Amino acid sequence: MAKPSSSNTILEERKDFMVSPFGDSKPALRKAYFLKPTATSMEEPELPSDSISPLSPQTLQRNNCPLKSSSMSWVHPNQDWITWVSRMQSKHQAAWKKSGIDQAILNSTYDIKKSIELIIGLSEKWCPNTNTFVFPWGEATITLEDVIILGGYSVLGSPVSCFVENREWEVIEEKMMDARMNIVRSRARKACQHAWMKKFSNGGSEIEHEAFLALWLSRTVFQNSSHTIRKQVFPIAICLARGIPIALAPAVLASIYRDLSRLKRAIVAGNNESRLELFSPVQLVQFWAWERFPILQPKPDVLNFGDPRSARWDRAKIPKIPKVENVRLTLDSAAESFLWRPYAKSLKNWSFPEFYRENEELVLADSGFDIHLESFIRCLRVSKILGLDYMENYSPHRVAMQFGMDQDLPGRVNLDKTREIAWMNYNKPTSDTKLYIPSRLSESNVTTRYLKWWEQMVLGKNKKVSGSSQQQRSAKRSKPDLQVSKGEKTSIDPDVPPGFRPKNNMNESRISAKKDKPAAVEMLAGNNQQSFGNEVIANGELRGQSQCNFTSNVHDGTDRNMEPPSQSAQNISGGEATMGAAGRATDQTGGGQENTAAGNTTSNRLSINGNAGESNGYKLDIAELENWITLLERKVAKLKAARRLGAQV
Repeated sequence: MAKPSSSNTILEERKDFMVSPFGDSKPALRKAYFLKPTATSMEEPELPSDSISPLSPQTLQRNNCPLKSSSMSWVHPNQDWITWVSRMQSKHQAAWKKSGIDQAILNSTYDIKKSIELIIGLSEKWCPNTNTFVFPWGEATITLEDVIILGGYSVLGSPVSCFVENREWEVIEEKMMDARMNIVRSRARKACQHAWMKKFSNGGSEIEHEAFLALWLSRTVFQNSSHTIRKQVFPIAICLARGIPIALAPAVLASIYRDLSRLKRAIVAGNNESRLELFSPVQLVQFWAWERFPILQPKPDVLNFGDPRSARWDRAKIPKIPKVENVRLTLDSAAESFLWRPYAKSLKNWSFPEFYRENEELVLADSGFDIHLESFIRCLRVSKILGLDYMENYSPHRVAMQFGMDQDLPGRVNLDKTREIAWMNYNKPTSDTKLYIPSRLSESNVTTRYLKWWEQMVLGKNKKVSGSSQQQRSAKRSKPDLQVSKGEKTSIDPDVPPGFRPKNNMNESRISAKKDKPAAVEMLAGNNQQSFGNEVIANGELRGQSQCNFTSNVHDGTDRNMEPPSQSAQNISGGEATMGAAGRATDQTGGGQENTAAGNTTSNRLSINGNAGESNGYKLDIAELENWITLLERKVAKLKAARRLGAQV
């Protein structure tokens, strides 16, 4: 049997030293599966451009007043459209399912509220060179999998540049062209979508189904500045009406990539007053963020059986995110809360995609792959994806953990320049003799060289970046003791959270806030606030009895306490832990004894005072800390029990 060409394979299987993405686990040599191509050296991977470097203060200030929201095409369904969809669904649902557009059409009936601040905040992180979001804690992007699940579009089928194939189809196309021309010649003076709907939605036309699909494609999939019926979609509509699949997903994703790059360039240039034309389905960007950043999402609705996943956001009330900088801070601090595989979690009345498996599998290619696995292969393959008149690079090997795979250094890719060759390579069968399907509950890792590359080559490009998010990584890996003044010795107590002293030493130290602050206190610099464990440090004060419990499972299988979000993130989520000095008196007595109204009760406190004239103080009540530890241990125990039972946590 001939050995498969390595250029046509998408997976690489080998043993390597693997660590958690946070670098807080010991390297372990094991078999891993990587998306190809992988790099041969740390100098090979294409580095993200200015996305990892902080924008200038002037640019950030401009972005706090976002671009005109009218520059983004955002379609809200009206009752006439919803009624037409319902009537056409009763007649043609079988054809829609066969062509793979049934859920995409239903998605067009949902009213999704726009969060311009979220779109702008995400766009600041976009890298046009790699078509990925570049956060201080890693790369992520919208993939074909997201477009399948959230948009309801198919990755399989003919290209969007298809043509009519026979005389019967040509006649239908001619009738549609005549109808479009009659509307242009009317008082509308353009192929107005409203006039098109009025002409065909009352029934009676022999091409009503094709006309309906042409409006759907022009209205939600391939929008334009004049909001007209696009004649380029007529061949696509004719094919879809006959149950012939068209690969709409890569075209939709290519348009999103294109518009995110346009928006990023406008942000960098500071064109806040210009009208930037964006016509991709930007709702998918918002869906993607809501699915993966739980703190940013509105309260989702409960799905009815058979509903598309996006139905949970229908008429959802947007969380109050008053400023773009709040989104910015939340994204930067989302290292542990980001959901790499949100669709792997159980959701009431929603079925997992067929390529999600409970246990990992190796599927042999002897008898070929079914359409579900073929769809998964398209999601995993590096390719050039095609729109109506544009092409974009698709690089899933840079975000392998979004598919449950392990992450290695992403290799450079020289993709095709012509549409014909690009489509052939996108649509070709894989040469892999077996396809690895990860368990939906698997936790991915990164190679040691990837972690080193990210920390040195990417974050190392700009120290200011590592000063914010890298402190968070450092805090996770730091020893669980305070950095004390010279001459003092400390011991490590596994029962004490990182950054705190053992309980029996709590009243023994006074620590310099300038030279010997612990990592948790250093994080207060700049915005004077940082979440720590289950409490909130704000303006130098540790608050007891915080109402937010956060835990996460790290990739080595252990449970670890997770910092709650910063002030802006707390405000976004509607949490009750409001930070800042306003409305709260700060005790300046330092470490000592405190008399209470109930008697001469004495409590030990640890105080970290800043320089003279500074009002920041760090105070810790031992009783409150012990209470917090007890609550946290209970929470961890419940999470572990739920995990063992396979429940969603």
